[in-house]
Formats: sequence, structure tokens, C-alpha cells
Amino acid sequence: MEAKGTHGILGLFLAMALLQGLFWHGVRLPASDMLKAGQVLWPGTRQVKPDLGIVPEVPGPAMVKALTLGDDEFYFRSRALQIQNAGDTFGRSTALKDYDYKKLYDWWMILDGLNAASDFLPTLVSYYYGASQNPKRDVPYVVKYLEQYADRDPAKKWWWYSQAIYHAKFKLEDLDWALEIAHKLANIPKDANAPIWIRQMEAFIYEKKGEYKQACDIIVGVIDNYKNLSPGEMNFMMNFINERIGAMAKADEATGGHADLDPRCRAILETKKTKK
Repeated sequence: MEAKGTHGILGLFLAMALLQGLFWHGVRLPASDMLKAGQVLWPGTRQVKPDLGIVPEVPGPAMVKALTLGDDEFYFRSRALQIQNAGDTFGRSTALKDYDYKKLYDWWMILDGLNAASDFLPTLVSYYYGASQNPKRDVPYVVKYLEQYADRDPAKKWWWYSQAIYHAKFKLEDLDWALEIAHKLANIPKDANAPIWIRQMEAFIYEKKGEYKQACDIIVGVIDNYKNLSPGEMNFMMNFINERIGAMAKADEATGGHADLDPRCRAILETKKTKK
């Protein structure tokens, strides 16, 4: 009795395996006078793939309120993790250029509305989604989000201004936008726990634009307005000015010595001319 029972179970498993194989690979009828050679009776399912999508659909405010079930933090964490892994689930690997950055941006803003203190999202946005292979199309959403995120609390979130500047300057090559954000960065409260270089960022962008006079003015302004600079910081800023002397000298010569330079920049320039 036991042997018969075992054989019956084994036969059932074999039959199920056969059916599964036919279901997966399909069934082709043999050629005959009535049928074409290899006519398909069942195409099989091995080529059928679900449309999983990449970025999940963005819910409206009312739907978000309902989906949180009164626990904003849990919804924030679960959806932030979903956005982190979007497009790379079930064995997939999706290039960032294939993502819909408008939908991503909408998700970032929704999640910020649930938790604006966590740095998880701006970190993900800057260091991961900022690496899109199509930066001109996608990275504007990254810069816009990072700037808006830092706008909430510049004194504490100033780092994300610097990240927005980086993406605007190097990925988008939009120096005007980078300069606009750098101005915000330079004007965060003086008592913020931030390094002195945030006050100098505008100078580097002016330099990139070829506006050396403004670059020099920014550095001189930092020297004048911040009295407790370390010797290293002072040396760096003076070196910054000295390295731009060549460009400033050409501008001064082109205007017959009437270039609009800060008096301290001009003093350094005249010293350099005397030494030649």
C-alpha cells in the first residue's frame, strides 16, 4: 500500500512538472497534411514579462493622507526605500536616464512634506540620482529639489546648497543658476556652524565666468567681514587673488589702467607690476 501511494505521488509530481514545462515553453503540433509544420498550439509564457514600471505613480495629497494610516514616519521610510530601489527590483537593472525625473521630483516633495528633517532624501538625490546619463534633461530637477530643501533651514541645511551649486556648475554648466544659489550660501547667518569657504563660493563661479573683478571683490569682502580667520585661510584667500593677477592685469591694460578693481586688489596688482 505504501509503495502504491509513493508511486502515485511521484507520478503526480512528474505530471505537474510536464504540464509546467508545456505551459512555460509552449506546444507546437507536428506537421501533418492538415497543419503547417510547427504550428503553435500554445506559445508558452517564457517571453511574457510583467510591466513593473520604474517610478511608482505619484499619489495626490488626499491619497497620501489615507496611505499613511496616521503614521507619517513609517510611510516616509517605506516609500523612501522604494524610491531608492525603484527600477532595480526583481532582477532588473535600470539606467538612470530611463527614469521619469518629473515623477521622482514629485515623490521627493511629497516625502519632504512627511519628514523635512531627515537627510536621507537629499543624500539619495545628490549622490545617486544626480548621476543621470542625461544631465541636461534630468539634473535640473536635482538642483531645484536640493535648493528648495536647503531653503527650509539654511543655517542647518547649508550643505545641500553646496551640492546644488556643484550640479548646476558642472552637470548643467549653468553658471547663473549656480551663482544664484552661491549667493544664498554666502548669506546664511554668521553664527551658523559652517566653514568659511561657503562665503567664498561666489568667487569661484565669478572666476569661471571670467569676471575676475567680482571674484576678487568677494574674497576681499570675506577678509574684511570675518576677523577671526586662521593663517591658513588668509593664505588661501591671498593666494586666490594672486593667482588671478594675470587676468586682472590684462583687463587693466585693456582699459588703460582704469579697470574697476577693488582698492586692495589694485594694490596687490600694482605690487606685482613693480616687481616685474
